[in-house]
Amino acid sequence: MNIKHLKENNETYISHLKFAGSLGIGLLYRSAFFLVHGFLPMVEIPEHLNLDATHEWLKKAKDYSDYRKNESI
Repeated sequence: MNIKHLKENNETYISHLKFAGSLGIGLLYRSAFFLVHGFLPMVEIPEHLNLDATHEWLKKAKDYSDYRKNESI
């Protein structure tokens, strides 16, 4: 494991697991809806998972990541 990465981002192993894991699961969940919608356009993507909502969700994650990284400064 690269401890330097955790230190650079002011994270513990557990906080990193939670953050990266939630992003990974969230993206998998969203991608499943987009794949189904690609094959079956009549199946609508729920509003809370559409592109605009996904963009906002990722922006919040990025803002949190930037805040956490700069927290010790």
